[in-house]
Amino acid sequence: MTKRSMISIGFIMLLTIVTVHAVAETDACGKTMTPEQKIQRALDVQAVTNVASRHEYYHSALMHAEEFRDIWAQNTAGVSWTNNTDRYVGVADLKRFMIDGLPKDKTGILWVHNMSTPVIEIAGDGKTAKGVWFSAGTVSGSMGGTPMAAWTSEKYGIDFVKENGKWKIWHLHTFVDYYTPTDKRWIDEGGNMNSREVESKRKDMENKLQTGVKEEPGVSFDAMRPTERGEYYIGYDLKTVPVMAPKPPEPYCSFDKATSF
Repeated sequence: MTKRSMISIGFIMLLTIVTVHAVAETDACGKTMTPEQKIQRALDVQAVTNVASRHEYYHSALMHAEEFRDIWAQNTAGVSWTNNTDRYVGVADLKRFMIDGLPKDKTGILWVHNMSTPVIEIAGDGKTAKGVWFSAGTVSGSMGGTPMAAWTSEKYGIDFVKENGKWKIWHLHTFVDYYTPTDKRWIDEGGNMNSREVESKRKDMENKLQTGVKEEPGVSFDAMRPTERGEYYIGYDLKTVPVMAPKPPEPYCSFDKATSF
């Protein structure tokens, strides 16, 4: 064994020891954790992080069919994707949104959604996990036949479930603050494609539902009928007041639908 290998092994052992001692002595169910359970908890956090990141790599390559097959829950009821105004629930509706609605010609499309600032909690029972991320990025492509590029700012809230020993995305919620063409500012009137209309123009709920992102370069969301429609998050404008949404998860024992994303 080389000196470099010995140093690497020593570093890994030290990191493992530090990680184990950094984990709480008891889980969120109030049970004392063994060193092995603490190590598993640390491994689960890393695995969840990888799944969330893989989502972005698949998304950037428009490989949604492969993404759904590889990292989304297949055997757990209620799989869903939610944005500010639309929610897709169940395998059939989710596939229609994620896969069937993709453009046939992917030429010229560039979607980049970087994820940062994670807060991740593994359930005390080890069956589910929750995480939130900030995401800034850019999207480029054709909208209505016209080339277009936009800045994006959003946040992710994701519920994960462990199926056959592997972590999978169960509920994904994007909290979109703005999609803004690169030749505009998100504070300009009409500059944020995801802003809510001013109060004087909101006559009823249907008007509110028309203000969400319905198209991004390369794909139109109007072609993908949601399972449910509502006001799940309000995009940024000069009248919005900052709120903590999604809320970073707190330690929890088992999944509670009331805090689901």
